[in-house]
Amino acid sequence: MSAPSIRPRSREFTRVLSAELSKLWSLPFTWLTLAGTFIVNIILSIAFTSAELQGLTGTQSILDIGLASVSYAQGGFMIFGILAACSEYTGGQIRTTLTAMPRRGIQLVAALLALTIVLIPTAIIVSSAGLLLTASLIGSTAAPVALGNLVPVMIGVSTYLTLTALISAAVGIILRRSLPSVAAVLGYYFIAGPLLRDQTVLAKYLPDTAGLVMWFPQPDDMSVLTPIQGAIFLSAWLFAAIIIAATVYRKRDM
Repeated sequence: MSAPSIRPRSREFTRVLSAELSKLWSLPFTWLTLAGTFIVNIILSIAFTSAELQGLTGTQSILDIGLASVSYAQGGFMIFGILAACSEYTGGQIRTTLTAMPRRGIQLVAALLALTIVLIPTAIIVSSAGLLLTASLIGSTAAPVALGNLVPVMIGVSTYLTLTALISAAVGIILRRSLPSVAAVLGYYFIAGPLLRDQTVLAKYLPDTAGLVMWFPQPDDMSVLTPIQGAIFLSAWLFAAIIIAATVYRKRDM
């Protein structure tokens, strides 16, 4: 392929990515969902920290307490990913999008990349806010957190939230409707996943359990995955979800 043909395609992708970012920036649900997720995470962090200070949860580390809220706040990231994917189908917006960008593969990659660009800083802010709040409330009564422990965990939890939201977006692309997608994703992560985790050892390879060890490792349990293994399996689930979503997206008659 010649250089002149590569450059126009690169510029085309840049324009599509810019359009997708602008679209996310302008949609009201983007700010409402992310702000709501942040507020819910803060409220839950206060609740978990208060329970620890009252001795209701047993002695835990600041990392355990500060990130406990993520188990629930992750629902906001899932909903955001689904809404970002399904908003195209509201009022037939997808037809306008594909008229302007008929190359569905490029448009889908740009949409997911734009979503990733928004998700990464949001995941860092949300998870860090809960942890900082917990540390400030507990103060000197808890042991300090070593930087060598903090950095891998924060990278793990931020990556987990981003990958999980992208999987949710892929489900939204496949189902095309928000409510069925939200029911499927939340139903799995909050109901089916925990039940399977207690029933079979193979559940450790499923996306929720594999992702959990990325930010909540179990060093004394040899039966679970390591954080790196968890990231590999979660990435594999995301790759599979995107392949299915892309196949359906390209072949479906809008």
